Amino acid sequence: MRILTLLLGLAALGCALAIALAGPGSQMGWWTWGEGLSLIRKVSAPVEVGPVGVPPLFTVAALAGITGIASLFMSARGIGLFAIAAAVAAFAAGQVPLKMRADFEANPFIHDITTDFDNPPQIIAGADKERINPPEYVGGNLVPNSEKTVREAQEEAFPDLTPRKVNASLDETAEIVRVILSDMNMEMLDETLTDDGWLLEAAYTSKWFGFVDDFVVRLTPEGSMTIVNVRSKSRVGGSDLGANAARVRAFFEKLESATS
Repeated sequence: MRILTLLLGLAALGCALAIALAGPGSQMGWWTWGEGLSLIRKVSAPVEVGPVGVPPLFTVAALAGITGIASLFMSARGIGLFAIAAAVAAFAAGQVPLKMRADFEANPFIHDITTDFDNPPQIIAGADKERINPPEYVGGNLVPNSEKTVREAQEEAFPDLTPRKVNASLDETAEIVRVILSDMNMEMLDETLTDDGWLLEAAYTSKWFGFVDDFVVRLTPEGSMTIVNVRSKSRVGGSDLGANAARVRAFFEKLESATS
């Protein structure tokens, strides 16, 4: 019983570590980001055992917890506590793939969000950075396994992401945007002032996997007011799990708060 409990505890801990290290390992060059995501799927996706699908992570976590509790009553307190702790860690780590799956199912399979479909803010400073997804907007392309285009999928899923008009001058709005981008932990890449207005380019890097998304804000004067258009695009990956839309929405909430 002690050996079984120990093995189950180690297995549960191993699954938890696989998820926890999937992102950092990718950033450290131990594996690619694709392999990191695949690692998460391997320990969390259901494996067919007969007529049912059994997720390895939650299965070993449950068994480790059960045998760990039993060990507390069988004079193996140390091993029992270890198995229980490992089970708790595995269940906690398991919330990550569960949330990823929920976000995947709740959002369209896109990674490029814009508030101006006809003239999206251009990605210039980030165009030559390391990336897989091209900087150009491909709103007319079909979403994988869908009859909708990228533009149609965004319009249906995020109808609230439209241009904003703020009651502030062009330069005042630009300064407010700079503060917001910094507050959102983005790195400023470039700022360009033309006769048409400001183009402020930034990049957001996720903490876990180190994914980089370009974030571009275009400011256009209209009398004493300023029209704000935004674009957020992932440099790699097919689906952003709704991250770019959430970032644009968060940006507009901060902008409204700062200019109201």
